[in-house]
Amino acid sequence: MPSLIRLLIVLIVLAGLGFAGMIALTVMVDPGEKDVTIKIPARDLVPPDADPLDINALPAPVNVAPKDASSEVAVDTSDPGASDSGVKTVEPVAVE
Repeated sequence: MPSLIRLLIVLIVLAGLGFAGMIALTVMVDPGEKDVTIKIPARDLVPPDADPLDINALPAPVNVAPKDASSEVAVDTSDPGASDSGVKTVEPVAVE
């Protein structure tokens, strides 16, 4: 039984040292920052079997959500602080 307790104590001490080492690395080491620019040639952006894009043959733009006159909602402008569109600007309250 004493050898088991010694083994557990040694393992706990080693785990504590490893944990302390990781904490020390996060606190004491600053990896720094730098910008990384990777240039990718245009020929690598297009699949080799794709046809070239013909700008003159593009489809017409599509209106995703068309509005009709019957779907307009009346704006409640009963609030005196609101503008004509119903938007009210509120100033932030200073915390004392």
